[in-house]
Amino acid sequence: MSQQASTLILVLLMVVAFYFLILRPQKRRQQAVQKTMRELQPGDRVLLGSGLFGTLVSIGDRQAVMEIAPGVELTVLKQAIVRRATDADEDAVTEDEVGDALETEATATYDTGDVQPVVRADADTPSGATAVNTETDRSNLR
Repeated sequence: MSQQASTLILVLLMVVAFYFLILRPQKRRQQAVQKTMRELQPGDRVLLGSGLFGTLVSIGDRQAVMEIAPGVELTVLKQAIVRRATDADEDAVTEDEVGDALETEATATYDTGDVQPVVRADADTPSGATAVNTETDRSNLR
C-alpha cells in the first residue's frame, strides 16, 4: 500500500510542478499580450512579427491599418503585431543620411553610353542554341 501511495504522491507533485513551471507562466504571458493589444491606439509605433515597423492608423477587432512610410498604408492581422516599438528597437536615421544614401546610389551608375541589346530566348529556339553575333543576328529580339 505504501508503494502505491508514494507513486500517487509523486504523480501529484509532477502535475503541480507542471502547472507552476509551464501553464501558469504561459497564461500570464498570454494575458499580457492581450492587455497590450487592447491598449494599442492609433499613432502607436509597433513592430510586426516579420520585423516590419509602422505607425498605427486605425485598429479594428481583427485587423489594423498601419503606415509603413509616408502615404503607404498596410492592413495586417492584429495577431501579427508583436509589441510596441521602443527606441532601442529602431535605428536613429536622419533624413539627411537617407538623402545622402540616395545620392550615392544615383551617382554610382555603370552606364558606358553603349546600347546593349536585350536577348530573349524564344520558345521555338532549342535549349542549347545561342546567337553567335548579337549585332547582326537579331531574329530573337522582340
